[in-house]
Parts: sequence; C-alpha cells; structure tokens
Amino acid sequence: MLLYQTVLFDLDGTLIESAPGIFACARAVMQEMGLPPMTDAQLRPMVGPPLAVCFSDVIGVPKDRVQEAVDRYHLLAKTVGLDAIHPYPGIPALLAGLKAAGACVCVVTSKVTPTAQAHLERYGLAPFIDRLWGGIPGGSAEKTFLLQTALDALHAKKTSIVMVGDRHYDLRAAQAVGIPSIGVLYGYGSAEEIASCAPTHTAATVETLGRLLLSGSATLQ
Repeated sequence: MLLYQTVLFDLDGTLIESAPGIFACARAVMQEMGLPPMTDAQLRPMVGPPLAVCFSDVIGVPKDRVQEAVDRYHLLAKTVGLDAIHPYPGIPALLAGLKAAGACVCVVTSKVTPTAQAHLERYGLAPFIDRLWGGIPGGSAEKTFLLQTALDALHAKKTSIVMVGDRHYDLRAAQAVGIPSIGVLYGYGSAEEIASCAPTHTAATVETLGRLLLSGSATLQ
C-alpha cells in the first residue's frame, strides 16, 4: 500500500549521483573563464541550486558574466562529465516498484528540462517517470515556482503528494506549497540541513526510502 499516490523526486542527489559530473563540467567552465581551481568540498554546494546561483554564490563569477558561465555550462554538459554520473544503487528498482504499485512518479528539478530529460534517458530512469518539471531555459529554475507549477498541473489532493529531496531547496519548497516532504540523507545535503527544514519524514538510505513509500506506514523513518 502506497503512503502517497504521487511522488515528486528531485533529480541531483536524490535519483542520481551527479556531483562528479557537475564538478567536471563546472571546472571546464572555470578553466575557460580563467577562474582559479576549487576543490570538491568547495564545489559541493553547487548540487541543488539553479546554475546562476551556483556560479554567482559558490564559484564567485562576476555578476556580468554569470549568464555567460551558465550558457557555457549547458553547452559543455552535453559531453563533459556524463560518464561520472549514475543512479544511486536501488533507485531503478524503487521507481519500478512505485510504478507497479500504481504511483504517479514525477521529477521536479532545477536542472533545465532538456538536460534533465537527457539524464533520465541516459541513465535508464525515463521509463519510470510520468511527468518532468525542470528549469526553464532563459526563465525560472526556482524550486518553489517549479513545484507549484507541478501541483497546478496534477490536480491532486495535497495530502496525496510528497516531495522527495536532499537539499533545503526541495524541503522548503514543499513547505511553501503545502505538501508533505521526505528529506533523504544519502544525497548532498547534511543531516543538519535536512533537520533544519523539519521534513515530514526522513530516509537515511534508498532502501529506507523505498520501505517508507511502499509500506503505507508513516512510522518508518
């Protein structure tokens, strides 16, 4: 029995382990723009926010060159770092289980829609996804906006929908639109970050997440 009939997943850090690919592409952009190198630890906050925020706040690209960096990243991301990305172990089986149980399975991500769709297809997840809402090229990639857009299109009771994500962007967006949330601890957000958002549930592993979503019981954490 499903705990929620509609499950909205974040992409990076929730379905796919994307940091190595993101870092490789970001470093290629930084090298082209003559910016100093950064460590993985310094680049880690790039996973989750819109790219413009990443280049401005994490990497420190001057404001007048942020769009240049974003555009170059989108171009390079078609070839750079793809082999370093993969679904978290257990995610394909979890998505298949949700579909078999009758869930509506969707993705809501700040990654622009064409890139997000390409990732879902490349890493074998597309067959399990009913709908995708991603960042709009040249428009908004803000998570609350995207999540509200998804809710408006789904026309489902808010109590039957849950947002699953690994960063505060996901969990606070869920709070803002009034739906339950699950904070996962295997992604790129710290335990402290997740706890500070007071999600409806937490899941330390993909296995725990699957038991929670498929058991019909909110007591599993």
